[in-house]
Amino acid sequence: MGPCSIESEALFFECLAEIKSIMDTRTLYSEPYDNWYMKASFDKANRTSLHGGRGPGLEEALKIWAAAKEKYPKVKFTTDVHECHQVEKLKGVIDVVQIPAFLSRQTDLIVECAKHFDVVNIKKGQWLGPNNLKASVDKIKETNDKCQAWVCDRGSNFGYHDLFVNFGIVDELKKCYDKVILDCTHSTQRSREVYGVQGDPVLAERYFLAADIFNYDGVFAEVHPRPKESVSDGECLIDLKRLSSLVIEAKSIKRLREKLR
Repeated sequence: MGPCSIESEALFFECLAEIKSIMDTRTLYSEPYDNWYMKASFDKANRTSLHGGRGPGLEEALKIWAAAKEKYPKVKFTTDVHECHQVEKLKGVIDVVQIPAFLSRQTDLIVECAKHFDVVNIKKGQWLGPNNLKASVDKIKETNDKCQAWVCDRGSNFGYHDLFVNFGIVDELKKCYDKVILDCTHSTQRSREVYGVQGDPVLAERYFLAADIFNYDGVFAEVHPRPKESVSDGECLIDLKRLSSLVIEAKSIKRLREKLR
């Protein structure tokens, strides 16, 4: 969980402190949640516009992550990577490396990540079905059989202007991947030309709550304290103020399902 882009050191630490507080909290309805990752991109390299906000870049991000690890040594971090020469620099700083959807079949990048990381999370390309994704597991496992291969479902193309989430492929993917994650924010992306907006945070919250029901191993959720100010994907992001209640509600749903089984 975290903002789409690091944006600035101040924003990153603002989000990190609030998310950690939420995940560390024990309430009447939920236990602390220790298996989570702080996410933010150092470069949004696949923006639609040349002038879209991209982030601070790798070198500045490495300084921010190092400071964050010093302040919060138990927090785990994840980010996406776009080029092979960037991968080794992230080793020791990032705990899970992520392959962006548009690079989900990029063999050299996947192989390089598997060489240096214990976990590689591949974002599912919107145009790929489950059979296409199985080959990416081989790229990871044949490079490093001890590396976990995760896949993150961020929706599938529904024509030119919309995405939908095919919940029916989760169990099929779990036969191949070590974990299957639902990206509940990017999965709501749609065409501004048709819909007037590029995302739906209300739907993102519903995906967040539905993930356990459909047997996903976890959720990928981008949150921001002021979504309208985000440099990227602001209309998809969940408001950080909503995260605490969503986490409690999701845990309540999971606990109820376990009692009914």
